Amino acid sequence: MVLTLLKLSRDAIHPVFDADEMRFCWKVNMQEYLDEKGFQDPCMSRSSSIMAGYFGRIVWVATRDATFGPVFSDIFCRRRPHRYPCRGRLEIIYVDYLSNGQIYWRCPSCSDKGIITGWEGSCWDMMARQPRLEMHGADQEP
Repeated sequence: MVLTLLKLSRDAIHPVFDADEMRFCWKVNMQEYLDEKGFQDPCMSRSSSIMAGYFGRIVWVATRDATFGPVFSDIFCRRRPHRYPCRGRLEIIYVDYLSNGQIYWRCPSCSDKGIITGWEGSCWDMMARQPRLEMHGADQEP
């Protein structure tokens, strides 16, 4: 069942991310924004910090919802076509869990799009934050 969903999702992204348009999309490796512990690097510039927050929100939504298909997020597009802000909200298209963990996203209004890699284990990765049950021994009080 899961493999079928993954195959359908992969087939759905190919019209959006064809070879010609891949030249004009964001290709982001989140490791560039992180320190050695997986948190946002405090020594980066303000503009880099803003971009890290933007892409980090995309990772957060994608991993929170365990995206197999399109998810419309509340994240506004950051593009400014013709110097006017785009009012589109980003669509998280697919997270390729079986291959290399790429997150595909796009704005349906202005066609801004990108691929995010290197997010595993980062501060934005919600899949790494599974709730843990604490086991109490028979001789311990709850």
